[in-house]
Amino acid sequence: MDCQVTYFKEKDSFITKLKNSDEQLLKFYQYDPSEKASFDKKMKQPSNGREQQLGEIIASFMGDLKLTDSQQHHLEALSNGAKVVIGGQQAGLFGGPLYTFHKILSIVTLSHQLSQTYEQPVVPVFWIAGEDHDFDEVNHTYVFNNREAQLHKVKYHTMAPPESNVSRYLPDKEALLEALKNFFKELKETEHTKALYSLCSDIIYQYDSWTDMFKTLLHEVFKDYGVLFIDAQFKELRELEKPILKEMIQQHEAIDYAFRNTQAQTTQSGLNQMIQTDTNVHLFFHADNMRQLLSKEGNHFKLSKSEIKYTKDEILELIETEPQRFSNNVVTRPIMEEWLFNTAAFIGGPSEIKYWAELNEVFKLLEIEMPIVMPRLKITYLTQRAGKLLNQYQLDVQNVIESGIENDRTKFIRERASESFIKQVEQLKEEHARIYQHLLDEVKGNQDNINLVNKNNEIHNTQYEYLLQRYLLNIERENDISMKHFRELEYVIHPMGGLQERIWNPLQIMNEFGIDVFSPSTYPPLEYTFNQIIIKP
Repeated sequence: MDCQVTYFKEKDSFITKLKNSDEQLLKFYQYDPSEKASFDKKMKQPSNGREQQLGEIIASFMGDLKLTDSQQHHLEALSNGAKVVIGGQQAGLFGGPLYTFHKILSIVTLSHQLSQTYEQPVVPVFWIAGEDHDFDEVNHTYVFNNREAQLHKVKYHTMAPPESNVSRYLPDKEALLEALKNFFKELKETEHTKALYSLCSDIIYQYDSWTDMFKTLLHEVFKDYGVLFIDAQFKELRELEKPILKEMIQQHEAIDYAFRNTQAQTTQSGLNQMIQTDTNVHLFFHADNMRQLLSKEGNHFKLSKSEIKYTKDEILELIETEPQRFSNNVVTRPIMEEWLFNTAAFIGGPSEIKYWAELNEVFKLLEIEMPIVMPRLKITYLTQRAGKLLNQYQLDVQNVIESGIENDRTKFIRERASESFIKQVEQLKEEHARIYQHLLDEVKGNQDNINLVNKNNEIHNTQYEYLLQRYLLNIERENDISMKHFRELEYVIHPMGGLQERIWNPLQIMNEFGIDVFSPSTYPPLEYTFNQIIIKP
């Protein structure tokens, strides 16, 4: 496989500003990710003293997996105080969107570079957001059917979606296998298809919980990199978190004020508001088989979906006795992650790293240092078929990644249309406009007749537009094979108006290039970059 790094102007200027060390942006972070001095300082900081316990907890969480030598080595290094590069994602269906895998590749790449630069182990850690309960975000994926040149949505259907977090959810295996069959029936048959299907179906049969299936698939793909996995909802992890959970309750008013004050500053500086929440506590509590948001009203803590109320002492006692019933919201999750781990850098998607800016004062309030916050790698896969089509139509892959195919498709059609025909229709429209202006002058002062002329003018203009559209549509139909090619390029390189990694599923890439496509023996060596990466077979 070949790796090409390319640059194009970001539609969102945020990443460009971060890359260029924009002072107005960096004041909301504690480190500049573009400066080596940031890493020099971060790598020298002492460990937080929780690494030994954390290593034991991660070993327990991964105890049902067969660990590789590199994973064992990283567990030992973590327990001995090694820094980590960390990032996370919700547990998506069949691995979720491709960018989930790209986050892991980003974590692996940066941790490896730091290990080499500072001659000390830096551990790659992936944080599974199992405490999340928004099931509609993770219960579906997309698959591209190259025969039809169409993108299909594949969904896990259930009559009883979970109201609690996904780590507590035990999916219907028959429904999950049906979704897997629906996914694979859209794929083209390759030499890798049967083995890939068996891998996925075996995981479904072997494991019961949604996040365990997700964890196992990711482990099978990335184990040779030594990646460690942890579920935010893991019971043993909650036991370790009790001190910071209590502090979040004790200081909930100050935390809320610090967050909202910083958010006001970011919006005043021209950044979009990222975090939207009505709570003033920023923790969830599991009750009545639901994950419910806590908030404080008067002297009591209340739940969002139940009538139960608690005093502060009762909440603190529940943290001590049943910490697994508590979980973080978007404000406190980064705080928890950094309290637990001895982090050098956090890798996130564009939206994630934006909302970290709104938490700067919360980190300072709780005396927890914000890590170096960095965007994940952006990667597009260019299949042989897509490469041939780009060459056939002399298209620029960088432009298609950035803007899609519509301008090129329109240009192709217009080049095959009669310019004389189009010009004569345009001349008719111009002559028509002149005549109707004369008619309007003739009926000046009579509103009924003015309305009549305007309405008739509108009807004729609609017919001219219809004539041009149908003419160009007939050109499209005469070139239906080329139109299918353009549609194919759109769904492969710029699906649904955005980057491939936001829509495509990693199984599609594994089916195309091989089950081991993401393994270190096959995948091209990467270097961390803010720019777009194109992977070719």
